Parts: sequence; C-alpha cells; structure tokens
Amino acid sequence: MMLRSSLFIAAALFAAPASAQTTPAATARSPECLVRITATPASWLIQGFDPFDNRSPEGSFNVTFLNEGGSECRITPVFELPQPPFGLKKNGGTAVRYALLNLSDSRDVTPYAARSLRKFSDPELVLAPNQSKMLTYKLVVDPSQVREAGMFTQDVTIDAQDRNFVSFGSTNLALGIQVLPSARMGLSGAYSMNKGQAIVDLGELRTGIAPVVLGLYVNSTGSYDLQVRSNNLGKLRLGSTEWTVPYAISIGDDAINLSGVSSLSKPAGAAPLLDPLDIQFVIGDVSDRRAGTYSDVISISVTAR
Repeated sequence: MMLRSSLFIAAALFAAPASAQTTPAATARSPECLVRITATPASWLIQGFDPFDNRSPEGSFNVTFLNEGGSECRITPVFELPQPPFGLKKNGGTAVRYALLNLSDSRDVTPYAARSLRKFSDPELVLAPNQSKMLTYKLVVDPSQVREAGMFTQDVTIDAQDRNFVSFGSTNLALGIQVLPSARMGLSGAYSMNKGQAIVDLGELRTGIAPVVLGLYVNSTGSYDLQVRSNNLGKLRLGSTEWTVPYAISIGDDAINLSGVSSLSKPAGAAPLLDPLDIQFVIGDVSDRRAGTYSDVISISVTAR
C-alpha cells in the first residue's frame, strides 16, 4: 500500500496604520471686496487608505465664503498651485493624480494646468454684505497610481476671483492621501480549497523533495515580514496517532525552521511589490511507517512595514 500525505496552509494579514499630517489654512484680503474663506477641515486628507481593498480613495469637504465687505461680491472659487507641477507627492517622488469636484454645482475644478479651468458660463457665487455660503467639494485620488505607503500631499490655494480674475480673498490648503502599509498574499499552483484552507497533496510519501508545484505570492506596499508556524512542529502526523514523518519546507531561497515560529523579512522592491516565492517540501525518513495519510497544518501570516 502506498502512503500519501496532505498539507494544509492558512494565510493571514495585518496592516499597521500610519500617522496623518495637517497644514493650517491662511487668509488674504483685497480692498474692493472682502471675502473670508474658511476650509473645513483646514487640510483635506484622505486618511487610512488601503490600496489592496476595493474602497475608492475619496473624501468630501466644505468651504465657507463670507463677505466681510460693505458691497455685494460676485466671485468664482478657483484652485491654484503655488508650486507646480500637478500631483500629490511623497518626498518629491512620482506624482499621484487626483481630481477636485465642486459638488454644489457639478464642476471639475482640478488645477491640472496650475489652476482650475474657468469658463465664461461658470456660475458665480453672489454674496451680499455679511452673507456667507458654503460649498462642498470632493477630493478623488486615482487608485491605480497609489503604489506605496506614506503621506502624499500638495499645497493649493483657493482664490475668490471675479470675471476679470481679480482676487477678493484666498486661503491656503493642503490636499493629501495617507496610504497605509499593507500586504496581501495568496497561493498558486497545485492546491485545492476546503473550508477556507488550502490543501496540498504531496503525493506518494517518499524521502526527498515532494513533486508538487506550489507558489506563494505577496503584494505589498513595501517591506514586509512573513511568519510561519507548523502545528506539529515540522512533522506529518498519521491522524491522532504517534506515527509521524519529519519534513522541512523552504519559501523562496529561505529554509524554514518548523520547530518554532519562523520569521522572514523581505525588503522593499518596486512598489507595489509583487513577490512570487516558490514553496518546496522536503520529506524525511519514511521507512517502517504505518500506511495512511500523514498531514500537518502550516500557518503563514504577513505583516507590512
């Protein structure tokens, strides 16, 4: 009778949050008409975005325009870039594209070319003396360009301009997205699923490398750690008996010590990092073993850094 063995593999994920930064707003005044602009909050940040889930990176924010002058004001809010080029950046790296939408009148006010595109037909915001009005804006980030963890920001100015581009007030604002360190992993190759666990059939139980093709792939925003644990501490066990067969595994180029919890640290690569890692099983001495199915459960978890 031939001996066969099965291996169960489970996977887990942990994402640690990063911290957010804010930049206070400032105001400017003009002699003809006085408009105080207050952004709520003072920095528009999309916080806690995980690039590996299906949530869209976006957030809605409010701006209040108050006429502190003595005459009626007719203005159009315009977003400008004090320091082009356009795009959210982290430490001067690759720019992440975004869009700014005025939800109050359904206009795109993104400063693609250093300032919002203005049209003669754009509606004006009319403010009587001491009158205030609030507009709602949405910041939307292109998720396909979010490739690594960290804080990506750009400074903009909201300027209250008339039809002749004369400014009657402005405020500074920081736009940004906080991307969490995150990782996902999965298996490829010869396995099947049963009750949420990956089942790997090692075939006929023979000493040496098991003839099974199995891979672990990791998607990560950067560096990550793997932890590997064997329920039977590196032994394939026949049911609940004391009959066991020793075995070892390697993940990529790393041999795994199954006598305890093993940790592997992987450095950051090109973000988003996609690491394909081969898993190899090496079976120990199988002589004089009772017939049956020998198995173990291996748990693998990943933590992004």
